[in-house]
Amino acid sequence: MTRRTPEGALLCALAWRRPGRPVWLALDLPGAVRVHEIGDPDHDPALGPGAVLIAGTGSECRELGGGGLLVGGGALWSLLDPGQPRAPAPDDDEDGIAIETALRQGARRFVERVRWYRQLDQTLRDAVRRDLSLGHPSLAPLLDHLEQVALPPVEPVAAVESTPPGADRAPRPCPGDPDGIHAWLCDTEGLGAVYGDKWSPRSEQATMAREVALALQRREPLLVEAGTGVGKTLAYLVPLAAAAAQGRRAVVSTHTRALQSQVLSQDLPRLQPLLGEKRFRLLMGRRNYLCLRQERAFLTRPVEDLADGLRTAALRLWLAVTSEGLREELADHPLLQPCLAELFDAADLCLPGLCWETDRCHVQRARRRAREADILVVNHALLLHDLRQGGTLLGEYDALVIDEAHRLPAVTLETHSVACGLRRLTDLDDALGAAPAGGIPPRLELAARRLEARGPAGERAAAACTDCDRALVRMQISFRRWWQGVGEQMSQLPGAAQSDIGRVRLRDTEAYFAPLRPQTAALLEDAAAAAAAQAMVGTAVGDLDDLEPALQDDLAQVAMAGQILRLLEHDVAFLTGAPDEGWVTWIEPSRQRAAAGRPGVALLGATLLEAGSVLREAWQEADLRPIVTSATLAVGEDFTHMLDELGLSRRRPSTRTLSCPSPFDYREQCRILVPARFADPGSPGFDEAVGGVLAALARGVPRKTMALFTSYRAIRIAQEVLAAHGYDASGAGGGPVVLAQGPRQPAAAVGEQFRRLPRAILLGTATFWEGVDFPGDDLEVLIVAKLPFLVPSDPWVEARCERLQAMGENPFTSFMVRDAVLRLRQGFGRLIRRTGDRGVVLILDNRLHTKNYGNTFLGALPTLPATYGDEADLLARVDAFFSRPAAREQP
Repeated sequence: MTRRTPEGALLCALAWRRPGRPVWLALDLPGAVRVHEIGDPDHDPALGPGAVLIAGTGSECRELGGGGLLVGGGALWSLLDPGQPRAPAPDDDEDGIAIETALRQGARRFVERVRWYRQLDQTLRDAVRRDLSLGHPSLAPLLDHLEQVALPPVEPVAAVESTPPGADRAPRPCPGDPDGIHAWLCDTEGLGAVYGDKWSPRSEQATMAREVALALQRREPLLVEAGTGVGKTLAYLVPLAAAAAQGRRAVVSTHTRALQSQVLSQDLPRLQPLLGEKRFRLLMGRRNYLCLRQERAFLTRPVEDLADGLRTAALRLWLAVTSEGLREELADHPLLQPCLAELFDAADLCLPGLCWETDRCHVQRARRRAREADILVVNHALLLHDLRQGGTLLGEYDALVIDEAHRLPAVTLETHSVACGLRRLTDLDDALGAAPAGGIPPRLELAARRLEARGPAGERAAAACTDCDRALVRMQISFRRWWQGVGEQMSQLPGAAQSDIGRVRLRDTEAYFAPLRPQTAALLEDAAAAAAAQAMVGTAVGDLDDLEPALQDDLAQVAMAGQILRLLEHDVAFLTGAPDEGWVTWIEPSRQRAAAGRPGVALLGATLLEAGSVLREAWQEADLRPIVTSATLAVGEDFTHMLDELGLSRRRPSTRTLSCPSPFDYREQCRILVPARFADPGSPGFDEAVGGVLAALARGVPRKTMALFTSYRAIRIAQEVLAAHGYDASGAGGGPVVLAQGPRQPAAAVGEQFRRLPRAILLGTATFWEGVDFPGDDLEVLIVAKLPFLVPSDPWVEARCERLQAMGENPFTSFMVRDAVLRLRQGFGRLIRRTGDRGVVLILDNRLHTKNYGNTFLGALPTLPATYGDEADLLARVDAFFSRPAAREQP
C-alpha cells in the first residue's frame, strides 16, 4: 500500500522491480519492523520538509518534491561505516522477500553505526557538518537525524566461545635444527596442535622445511620447486619463525597480493606461538599508503559543491577508522574510488618535517614499522628497489625467501627498464603544478613569494626560482620538439603506422636518431641547465635559517623537479646513444595517432636482455643467499633455465635444488584431452575452431569453464563464435555468461565476477595463466587454446634469441620451449587447487604430437592426455569423467 511519509521522517528504501508494478519498499528508521510501499521507484516520492529517504546503493543526493531529501545508500554508508562503505543490495531485485531482508539488515546496521558516529570527537563531527552544509542540497537534515534520532536500547549479547576441535592446545616448542623442524611439522603436538584434530602431516612439506632450515643454517642458496598442495608457505615460514626466535631477521618476497594476504592473515598468525614477541609486517610501495602531504592537500582544498563536500567528509571519517591508510581499502569506496590517483599517485615526496617527525604520515609509519619487524613481507618490485638503494628501505636482514620466484625475472626486467614519453612532463607538473599560459609553476611561484619576504638573502633565492622557471620553459619546449621529431622518424620503421602494432625494435639507434642530433643536443643541454638552475635554488636557500613548514614543502617539491630533470637527461642520453649489447631499444607507436593515420610515439624505451646478471650482482653486493621457491621452476627435472634467470648459477656457494612433487592424485582428479584432428595453430581458421569447441562445451557441459588464450584477437574471435551460437555476456536462455577479458580490463574484476556467477565461461589471456585461484566447482573445465610461446616478433624476444644464437645456443629449445613449458604448467595449475578439486583440461594445440619438442611439453604434464574424436566423443568423455564419484576432501 502506498502512503505519504510524514514530515521529519527517516526512511531507508530499496527498489522492488516487481513484474508489472515496481515499487519502493521502505522501512522507518531506526527501529521499525513493518515494511511499506512508498511509490514507483522510477519517480521520486513526495516527502515532507525534514524527511530523509536513504535510497538504493548509489551516492546521489538531491531534493525531493515536498521539501524532503534523498540520500544514496553509498553516500550514507561512506559516512556511517567508512571502513565498509558499500550499501547492501539483494542479489535479485525482483525478490520481495530478499529486499525486505536487506532492509531489516540495513536498519540494524544503521543503529550500530549511528552509535559509532555519536562517539566521534566533536571537532571531527563539526568539520563533517561544515563539509556537508556548504553545497546544494545541504545534508544538514541527515546529520540532524544522526545526532538526534532515538535509538533502541543496547541488548546484551551472551558471549559464545567456539573452539575448533583439538585447536585449544598449545603446540610444543619448535626446535631450531633442521631435523627437529622436520619432526615438528609431522607431529600432532607440533603443527598438528596448531591446526586441530582434522590435520594430517604432509611429508613433502616437512622435507622442504628441513631443506630450508638447512640452507638458513649453512647460509647457502636454495631453489625449491614445490608442487600445488605441498604447503610451501608453512614449509619456509616455520624455519623462518625458528630463525627469528634466534634473533635473525628475514624478508619474504612474493609477486601477488593474494599470497601476501595468505601469509599475513592466515599462516603467520597461526605460528604466533612460535614467534612469541617477534613481529611480522607487510610493506608495500609508497603509492599504496596515504601520505600526510596528500591528506592535507585534499582536506584543505575549497569545497565548491556537495560532491566535493561528500568526498572531503568521507576522507575525514575514513581517516578516523583506518590504521594503515591503505589504497586498497578505498578500491571500492562509493565516493573516494574516483579520487585514488589524486590521493595516492602524485609524485610528491613526504614533507621533510611533518611526515618524518610525527606518526601521522601512513607512508613513514609503514616504513618505521617495517624496519622494526622480525619477519617482513614485501613484493618483488619493492625488494628490487631496496636492493638498488643499498638496503636503506627494508633495513638489514640476513634471511631472504622469494616465493612465486618464477615471476622475479620479469619483474626485474620491468623495474630495470628505461622508458621515456610525455609522462616526463606530467611528472614535472605533478611536482611543481601545471603552469598557466605564460606563467610560473605554482610551487615555484609560492616559494618565490615566501622567499622574497625574508630579506636580501631571500630575494636572491627568489631570483633563483625565477631563473629556474625560465630554464624549465626552455627545457619543455626542447622536449616537445624532440618528441615530435622522434614520432616523425617512425615513417622509416616497417608497419609502424598500423594501429594494432605493438613495440617495434630499433636495431640501429644511431641511424634512427642521426636526423635528430640537433634536437637531441638542445634537449640534453636544456635539461642540464634546468637541473643546474634548480640546484642554484637549493644553494641560495642554504643561506636561510628557520624555514617555515610551508616553504620547506615548496622547496622539497622543487628539489624533486631537479631529480626528474637529471633522470630525464640521463635516460635521453642513454636511449639515443650508442647501443649496448645487453639491451634492446624499442619504440611503441601511439595507437590513437596511428588509427587517425598520423605517426606518433607513445613510448621510447630500452629493456635489459637478461635478468640473471642483474640479480646475480644484487645477491653478491648484498651478501644474500636467497631461498627461492615456486610451483613451476623446472623443465622436466632440469632447473638450469631458472637458475640462470634468477642469477643463482655460476656462484659460490653453489645453489642446491630440490623438487617436492604435488601430493594430488592427478590421475583421479583430472583428465587431459587433446583432439585427434584439429586446425593447425597457424592456420586462418584456428581461432574459429577454438570458438566452436567452446560453443559445444557451453551446450553440453553445464560446468564453469575458463579458456586461456595468447592474444586478445583470439579472445575476440572466440567471443564472436560463441555469440553466433547464442552465448554472450547476458547469459540469456539459461546458457553460461560469457566473460571476455579486454586489453584494459582489470583481471581481478573479471575473476571476481566469474566466481560469483553459478555458470560462466571466462576467456582470458596472460594474467589468467597464473596467480588466480578458482577452487572446487568455481572452475571444472580448462581449455588451453595454444601452447604459450612468447611472441617471436617482440623486440625483447627477438634480441634475446639473437644473443643466445651468437653464444652458440639454440634459442628455440634453450629459451622459447623452456619458457613456454613453465607457462603451460602455470596455466594447468589453475584447475586443481585442493585435494577435492577435479576437472578436465583440453589442449587444442596439435604441436603436442606433430613437433619434436611436443614431448618436452607432454613430459611436463602431471598425467598423459587422452585423444578424443568428434564433438560427441568429447562431450561423452567429459560427461563420463564427471559422472564418477568425486574424491573426498582431505584436511
